[in-house]
Amino acid sequence: MTENEFLSQEEIDKLLSDTSNSEDVLSPEEKDMIGEIGNIAMGSAATTLSMILGRDVHITVPTVREEKMKDVKGDFKGEQVVVTVEYTEGLKGLNVLVLEKKLVAAIADLMMGGSGEVESEELDEIKLSAVGEAMNQMMGSAATSLSELLGVTVNISPPKVEVIDFDDPNTQFPPVVDDPEKDVAIVEFEIDIENLAQSRFYQVIGVDLVKKMYEYFTKTHAKEEEKAEETKEEKKVKVEPVEFSDLKPSETAKTEIPHDKLEILLDIPLKVTVELGRTRMTLKRVLEMIPGSIIELDKLTGEPVDILVNGKLIARGEVVVIDENFGVRITEIVSPKERLELLNE
Repeated sequence: MTENEFLSQEEIDKLLSDTSNSEDVLSPEEKDMIGEIGNIAMGSAATTLSMILGRDVHITVPTVREEKMKDVKGDFKGEQVVVTVEYTEGLKGLNVLVLEKKLVAAIADLMMGGSGEVESEELDEIKLSAVGEAMNQMMGSAATSLSELLGVTVNISPPKVEVIDFDDPNTQFPPVVDDPEKDVAIVEFEIDIENLAQSRFYQVIGVDLVKKMYEYFTKTHAKEEEKAEETKEEKKVKVEPVEFSDLKPSETAKTEIPHDKLEILLDIPLKVTVELGRTRMTLKRVLEMIPGSIIELDKLTGEPVDILVNGKLIARGEVVVIDENFGVRITEIVSPKERLELLNE
C-alpha cells in the first residue's frame, strides 16, 4: 500500500462516527419524534411553571442523544435533583428528569415568596415538597399535551423528587430500563426563568418507551393525513363573499312615528357595555389562574374599545378619565352594513 492510499484523520473520524451511529437502537425519525414531543410537552410545562412563579419561563428546543443505561450516571457530577415520573395509563415506563440543584433551589425560593436569588442550594423537606407540587402540575400539563399528540389518554403518578449525589459510587439511578446494557434516550433542554441565570435539565427515557410513543405518533398522524386527503377529494364549490350595500334612508318608504308614542319609548332603560377585549381560555387555564396571572386580550394597545347596547355593537370609542371615573369618547358609529356582518360571525 502506497503512502497516498492511507486514510486521512478526517476520513477515519467519519468512519468511526458512522460506526457509532449504526449501533443506535433508535432511528433518526424516532429521535426527531421524541425531540418534537419533548419540545411541545415541555412548552406546556413551561407555561404552567410561569403561572406558578409569576415570571416568564422559556424552555428551548431540545437535543437528543442515545447511550447505554450503565453510562448515564457518569454524565452527571455532584448533587443533582432527580424527578421520577411513572406512566400509569396509555404508556408504561419511567420518565426521569435530572435538574441542577441551584435551579430547583431558585424555583422553591420563588414559590415561597422569595426573589429566586439563593445563597444556599440546600433543599429541606418543605422546599422539596413545594418543588414536588410544581413538578406535579408541570408534568400533568405535559401529559395532557402528550395525550393530544399521541391520540391516547396518558396519565402519570405523582412525581418523586429526591436529591442524588452522583459522586457517591453507591448511588443508584432510577431504573428507567431493566438492564444496564439497554439503550436510553437523553433529551437535553435549556430553561430560562425571567431574571435568573439560564440552566439545563435532562430527560431520560427508555428506548422501548420511545418506540411505543413513535408507534402511537405515526398512527395518529396517518389518520390526520387520511382526513386531509378526504377533504381534498370533496367536491369543490365556488364560494364568493357577499357584498352588502350601505343602507340609506328612503324618502318614499319613510315611516313617521307619532311624537307621543316616541316619547314613551325614550324612557326604556338600555344596558350599555364598554368592552376592552376578549379571549378564549381552556377550563384548565381558568382553574389554574392565581393572583398575578396575566390574560392577553385580542385588542392592541391604543385600539378603540367597543360600545355595545343590549349586547349589540353600535359604536367605538376611546377611554377617557372624567374626574375620578372612567368614560368613553365616541369616535365612530358602526354602519348598518358592518352590523349585519357582525351578526353573521
